[in-house]
Amino acid sequence: MAAVAAGRRRPEAKHYILLALAATLAAAAVVTVVFVVLSPARVGFTVTSATSHRSGDGGLLLSLTIAAANPSRRAAVRYQSMFVDVSNNTGPTWTNWVRASVKTAMPLVQPERNVTRIHATVDLVGGPWAEEFTGKKTSHGFGVIVTTMARFKVGVSLTRLYDIKVSCGPVDFFAKHGGTANCTAA
Repeated sequence: MAAVAAGRRRPEAKHYILLALAATLAAAAVVTVVFVVLSPARVGFTVTSATSHRSGDGGLLLSLTIAAANPSRRAAVRYQSMFVDVSNNTGPTWTNWVRASVKTAMPLVQPERNVTRIHATVDLVGGPWAEEFTGKKTSHGFGVIVTTMARFKVGVSLTRLYDIKVSCGPVDFFAKHGGTANCTAA
């Protein structure tokens, strides 16, 4: 009775319900902010150069440069690994393919608002297989698949590991001024 006499009332059930709803709303807001801040940046890939030339052993060396664009103002990208596969158009799509050797060292850290160039080569040993794969150097519609595992860094926080896969094409290794191609999500 002393608490009631001093002007204070005991909390009722509706006060506990309102308190629980406010706590739930605050927790949801915190979770939403964390997910938005740690969401991955949108990275884009483009084949900026594709060339071919004879290698020392009489084979054929296909070289390509891939530009990885990170337009984000807040997230850096850490590429853990990257694989580049080249497919020709002389058979069903992705039936005849070769894994390229990525020459750019991994892991690779790409800062915010940056375009990073990644170099890869395919060394085709001379002979009938190389001629068949390249259509006797007349094939102008190669496909390139880039697969990378990447984390995004926002401030001091790292996101989970993302599997990014893009398809680029048609890529022309035999064009006079080097072939280029846009890439789309695969």
